[in-house]
Amino acid sequence: MAAPLRIVLLGDTVVSNRHRLDAKADFPVEVVHVGGATPAAERDAAVNAADAAVVSAFSVPATGSVSLRLVQVQGAGWERVDLACLPARTTVCNAFGHVRAAAEYALMTMLMWTHRWKEVEDSFRGGSWAWSGSVGGPFRHELNSQVVGVVGLGHMGRELCDRISAMGVRVLGCGRTRPSDLRSIDAYYPLDRLDAFLAECDFVILSIALTPETAGLIDARRLALMRRDAVLVNLARGPVVDERALYEALTGGTIAGAVIDVWWRYPDAADPNPRPSAYPFHALPNVMMTPHSSQWTEQMMDRRWDMIVANLRRLHRGEPLRDVVRAGLG
Repeated sequence: MAAPLRIVLLGDTVVSNRHRLDAKADFPVEVVHVGGATPAAERDAAVNAADAAVVSAFSVPATGSVSLRLVQVQGAGWERVDLACLPARTTVCNAFGHVRAAAEYALMTMLMWTHRWKEVEDSFRGGSWAWSGSVGGPFRHELNSQVVGVVGLGHMGRELCDRISAMGVRVLGCGRTRPSDLRSIDAYYPLDRLDAFLAECDFVILSIALTPETAGLIDARRLALMRRDAVLVNLARGPVVDERALYEALTGGTIAGAVIDVWWRYPDAADPNPRPSAYPFHALPNVMMTPHSSQWTEQMMDRRWDMIVANLRRLHRGEPLRDVVRAGLG
């Protein structure tokens, strides 16, 4: 019988999903938990003795490890993995599974926006029938027939296009690489035609990865190219959008509104509940805001662990790994 795969679960969020590993692993494993309260020396020893580490972030000195072959990120974003800490032979992989939840969130918020659901519900809860057709209330809009643009056509972007197209909207896609399958995209724009793309959309959904090239991609100049009745939906990363420029565009009427799920500030040990921006987006009536929770569903995490366990199984069997973001050298 093959020796068990030695796995370290690193970080409280990862450790909390041990039951998923237990339920899905059909090969022998030895698992060590390293939570946030684990002493550094014990943590380092566990990582250096493991064949694989499942992580949300990684900054453990492991360059001298002779056994660590895989760092498997529990999510899609791997910017918190310090590659300088890893041996050259260690492969880094990520996991998806979040795209369905993100697509549902985008669809939900666009429907809420066009139907003005929050205003209607708040008004009626407060005792007013002012929005009702029975008293001649104001008309709202429907999502169908509007133009929805998706910036970034990776896993999430393609899922967004597929789900949104079913609503009868015109879907525009913009990305660095033209997808081989354009069945849900009515028109494709390469990223160097982003300016022309922005001018066409009622809703612009950001799902592009944060890289040095995409930081500040949506700045004051590009916000000014959008329609004044357009809405920006950010499901990518906060810094893809210029923070100050977006706030000024929302307060100055450059665009109609924004749906923001990703931010420029996040909790840390020093401040567990910070405001998510240097600017008071929370005070703006034309902003819908959530705490990076659009994709945080039970089903999402279960799909991710299907992918994680499949990669651990491949490692155990000596098979090629999938969703590689950095290939090991040996």
